[in-house]
Amino acid sequence: MWTRRMKLGRRSLSLFLAGVVLLGAVDLLPAQEKKSAQVATATSAAAPVPVPEMTRIAVFQSLRGEQVLRSPLAMVLDDKSGDIIVSSFESGEVVVLDKNGATVKRMGADVGLVSPYGVAMDGRGRIYVSEVRSGLIKILSPSGTLVDEIDLSRVMGKTVTPGRITLDKNGLIYVADLNSNQIVVVNGKGGFVRSFGEFDYLQRAAAVGDGRVVGLSAQGKAVKVFNGEGGMLRSFGEHGDSSGRSVSFPTGFALDAKGRLWVVDAFQHRLKVFSLDGNFLFNFGRLEEDAGGFFFPVDACFDNKGRLFVLEKGANRIQIFQVGDLGGAE
Repeated sequence: MWTRRMKLGRRSLSLFLAGVVLLGAVDLLPAQEKKSAQVATATSAAAPVPVPEMTRIAVFQSLRGEQVLRSPLAMVLDDKSGDIIVSSFESGEVVVLDKNGATVKRMGADVGLVSPYGVAMDGRGRIYVSEVRSGLIKILSPSGTLVDEIDLSRVMGKTVTPGRITLDKNGLIYVADLNSNQIVVVNGKGGFVRSFGEFDYLQRAAAVGDGRVVGLSAQGKAVKVFNGEGGMLRSFGEHGDSSGRSVSFPTGFALDAKGRLWVVDAFQHRLKVFSLDGNFLFNFGRLEEDAGGFFFPVDACFDNKGRLFVLEKGANRIQIFQVGDLGGAE
């Protein structure tokens, strides 16, 4: 167990992304544990931004002493079942947890997974897995069998290194190409649609439901917003060492029902919340492995009840929070 605080510089990035395992405490919290928001509101002439109450509901980290996740990098929720689908990079698996944190299934060598990085799910319950080393997107049935694959390098006619992936409501796949640092869009059959954007270190891209696309970069401007055809509308999020408004090494994001963008900053161990217009709203979280903070968070998502799921690579866990102004859990 790691008992001391740890800081990584950008020179340690290669180790961080390659799957260094940092072990943390095992915990499953009683329901409705209250957690302070640990926030800093934006300072301006306008009234302070109201910060929602954050209630920590649960932590999923291990089951009866078994380490479930090993260097997780991305996750997606099944809105129908409540299952959580996670890429476990070091173990070479996609792990499916139910809404209580129990392991439903593991998919790995039995379906030929190699270096799984990004995960997504379509309306039919099929799971899409990007393989960072092979350049493939593998499509698994709801039961976990391999049904198809997309060779992105063949589609693009050049090497593609797929990181995190997302699907939009029309079934288009948005790929963060770690090689070209561009957003690559293909359809579910592997047909090329478009590629766009210039990023310093692209981490994630997603359509946000109103025709816009958000791309997240670990360096340079953190957030870039595009129209549906790939034209850039705006960019925001200055990189720096300040723990206020600046970002250090963002890797994932989630959009809530109020249109707020929750950016996961792995090196600051917190989430930084912006409007899509680029206004900084507040921070959430702190560096703390064992006592309610975050330890190298890498991804986040919301369910339809306003609950925030945060995936931590450093602690190999998922924490779940109810966001007070997004409704209440059942």
